[in-house]
Amino acid sequence: MGWKEKDWKKNKSRKDEPDESPSDIQKEMLRMQGLMLCEECYIPYSLYKPKCPKCDEPNKSHYPGKL
Repeated sequence: MGWKEKDWKKNKSRKDEPDESPSDIQKEMLRMQGLMLCEECYIPYSLYKPKCPKCDEPNKSHYPGKL
């Protein structure tokens, strides 16, 4: 009896993979907590900050004039 790779384990993707775009429900849950996801680095930060603290991506939802 040997070790066998199972298909359901092999095809399982990581949760923190940046290729995955967050669903609308995840964005809404973060917004209710006063947070938002950065579109570049996918880390949550305060909805009221003008820029992402990690990559300086501008917050386009609250500050559309600061592009």
